[in-house]
Amino acid sequence: MENPYLRLHKEFRMAGADVLLSSGQACVVFGIAAFSKDGDWIVRENKRACGAVRKVLRAHDAVYRLGVPLDPDWLRLGMTSHFEFQTADGFRMRTDFCSRPPRVPDVERMWKRAVRNEDIDLVDVQSLVQLKLTRRLRDYAMVGALAEVAGLDGMRRNWRSITCRITKLLARTVRKWPGEAAACPREAVQLVLTKAPRASVVAAMAIEQDARMQADQARIVALQRRFARYAGEFARLRRTWRREGLSLPKQHAQLMAAARCLLEAK
Repeated sequence: MENPYLRLHKEFRMAGADVLLSSGQACVVFGIAAFSKDGDWIVRENKRACGAVRKVLRAHDAVYRLGVPLDPDWLRLGMTSHFEFQTADGFRMRTDFCSRPPRVPDVERMWKRAVRNEDIDLVDVQSLVQLKLTRRLRDYAMVGALAEVAGLDGMRRNWRSITCRITKLLARTVRKWPGEAAACPREAVQLVLTKAPRASVVAAMAIEQDARMQADQARIVALQRRFARYAGEFARLRRTWRREGLSLPKQHAQLMAAARCLLEAK
């Protein structure tokens, strides 16, 4: 059975949208996950790309879920647009779009390093590692698997940020480039350099992981507080859309107006 998210990705590209498959579906393409229940994309921060994506979603009778309008003015704030629709065979598709993914400081570099796998354009492994450093414990298993995909050179390029649960891979990387490792501030790397017991390295990596999870949780809580009024207005609009059966273009127009008013009111 063809992955419906990969098929949708090709529809976006055929419509002229500059998009990169990201997160869970990218892990599927890299072969480290069997499936993912939704689809995430990085979209170019311009009207053309956003409009092309909305055109494809309109053809599928998609509806907005809680998130910002799929428009550059909102995506540049680091926010995400969310949609859902059902396929002809009853499969529920959930799609998410952003242009400035968290923990990826250089977006243009990410686009330049994007890779193609069987006609699918997707985020490179190093950027994907950053994306998966979330508050969710299950994502760190993916981070470890991605580190294996990246190999020693990939680990080397991520001294300061990669959280790898595979201590052997970290140790091999440190042994191969001890000079560079010496300049790395990570406690786990320094413990490997000093030949500390494995338990100490594992403990340091667990503390790193918890700190990243707490940082992502704090980021999400801050967004929820900032956009609490917006969430309430979105819920009201969603009820109207369901009652009146509004098309995606009309939903988008109403959401843009509501979002703009709430932003100007701050």
